[in-house]
Amino acid sequence: MWEPDELAAAAGGQGYGKERRLVGVCIDSRTISPGALFLALQGTRVDGHDFVEEAITRGAAAVVVSRHTSPQWLQKTGLGWQALAPQCFVIEVEDTLTALQRMAAWHRLRFDIPLIGVTGSNGKTTTKDMIAAILSRSGGVCATAGNLNNHIGLPLSLLGLTASHRVAVIEIGISRPGEMKTLCEIARPTIGLVTNIGPAHLEFLGDLEGVAREKKQLFDGVSTRIVNLDDPYMSPMATHQARAWTYSQQGPADVAATHIRPHTRHTSFRLAIQGQDCGEVVLATFGRHQVSNALAATSAALSVGTTISDIIEGLAQYQPSAMRMQTIHAKGFHVLLDAYNANPDSMKAAITALCNQPGRKLALLGDMLELGIHALDLHREVGRFVAACGVNRLIAVGQWASAMVEGAQEGGLHESAAYPEPTAAQDALQRMLQPDDWLLIKGSRGLKMETVLPVLGL
Repeated sequence: MWEPDELAAAAGGQGYGKERRLVGVCIDSRTISPGALFLALQGTRVDGHDFVEEAITRGAAAVVVSRHTSPQWLQKTGLGWQALAPQCFVIEVEDTLTALQRMAAWHRLRFDIPLIGVTGSNGKTTTKDMIAAILSRSGGVCATAGNLNNHIGLPLSLLGLTASHRVAVIEIGISRPGEMKTLCEIARPTIGLVTNIGPAHLEFLGDLEGVAREKKQLFDGVSTRIVNLDDPYMSPMATHQARAWTYSQQGPADVAATHIRPHTRHTSFRLAIQGQDCGEVVLATFGRHQVSNALAATSAALSVGTTISDIIEGLAQYQPSAMRMQTIHAKGFHVLLDAYNANPDSMKAAITALCNQPGRKLALLGDMLELGIHALDLHREVGRFVAACGVNRLIAVGQWASAMVEGAQEGGLHESAAYPEPTAAQDALQRMLQPDDWLLIKGSRGLKMETVLPVLGL
């Protein structure tokens, strides 16, 4: 809970009006809770200032608004934002996004607790969720909801910190130079975890060196680093001055995995910590890349003193989020739904997981976005990988579908076709599916690959 005056000061704004203690922050007037603060963000399509009146009607006790914005409904009063003073507390600021970030940074500093920052090109949401599943067994955990990890989502996640939390796990997603530094200045992580470096957001970050340079900034200022020794860009970071927990699937590390076994509906492995076998871990998902995520989560949990039993039981309780290697068994066939996002490395990991399953393997793959000048070559490369892994049929959709199909055909997979968008491929997909088939559905968020599910009866 906050006093309105202290939030106004934290936001760098002027506050006035009806005062009452505030509980929670919301940027969507449709989901406002009574007593919450409504912050009016200006987006490219929607301006939150147009919904301030609705938010107050729904119970907002305070609003954060830009002094430079005045919606038509407010102009009729002739008073400006002062007209709201009898109904709620008003905080006028220069820029509402900056105010949100300032409030989050101020609120974070009120808590002297470990904060684990998680970033990486692939697996950061899964790793964050695994860490939260482990740590929640022994106390309150403030964890990023879903993937609210950007310049808006991260501050909102931090504003959820309460006295009941003994640790925070915050996902940090970036796509442009400078964003990591800004988000770390807000979150002040004490423990840094970079899952891996891969070809994501190349349109803005240039190349893998640019991705690594930006992601590595998470390690600046933390007391403990979680280092993936299997990643050539990250492994050198284990030798720097900060305390490090290392993990690896391929060689010696503080945290390692042996006897990795993929099953139809789960993955198991033996967990080794500092050379000692600590027992079997069973994950309710599959793919070797998920083992790496589990090792990263284990390392993070160990860095805050978690017991081995809580680690093993917490990983067993972890459930994949919707559209993240989600398995659907229905209608006589099996679907691997991994449609939340995609880049070349995550595509290859999902395709490999598909090809470890029995029966025919089909892939419905969409564009990988934000690859810039590398898009054509990387889509062809994924197509060749599909063929090399033994996928039986490929349907590619999107702007770069033809390039992916060309790559598959170069690799010898002639059972492949390209379509402009997912719904255009529905008929072909229905004709293709047979009982006991495994179908992988994956693509970048912009393609909304999950839209094909209803036509499959799912």
